[in-house]
Amino acid sequence: MSFDTRTFRNALGCFPTGVAVVTAGAGNAVMGITVNSFTSVSLDPPLVLWCMDRKSSRYRTFTTVKNFTISILGSAHQTVSVRLAKPGEHKLDGLPLAPTENGPPGLADSLALLECAREAVHDGGDHAIIVGRVLRVTWDKTGAPLLFFRGRYGALAEEG
Repeated sequence: MSFDTRTFRNALGCFPTGVAVVTAGAGNAVMGITVNSFTSVSLDPPLVLWCMDRKSSRYRTFTTVKNFTISILGSAHQTVSVRLAKPGEHKLDGLPLAPTENGPPGLADSLALLECAREAVHDGGDHAIIVGRVLRVTWDKTGAPLLFFRGRYGALAEEG
């Protein structure tokens, strides 16, 4: 019996996810990538993970950096998410950035910024599972998250 990867992908798309941008590098070499494979792992120690496609041109950079920053995106970030999800343009030129204490800048108007040290990289089939130890957190108490569901962007209504 053959396995239908398209059906599998469609089924996984039924699980709505948040959207984040991971940044790595320094100076003019900072780049970003959109991820929706982000999740918490542990509160003690504070660990998170995200997954990186092994075929990505950004694979080596993101699996070998010492520190990276995760920006959790709000509903106004769809354009940024699309830009950094595509092959090619990985630079953060023209985006409002927030400096961090422990690594590359994050997106200035994100719902939350997680400054991370690379803890581990594990095999995950055609992806690598990147685990980060969270060193510092900042977050905004307002704003609706950007969501991804069945191949489309959406948002939750912000609590009023």
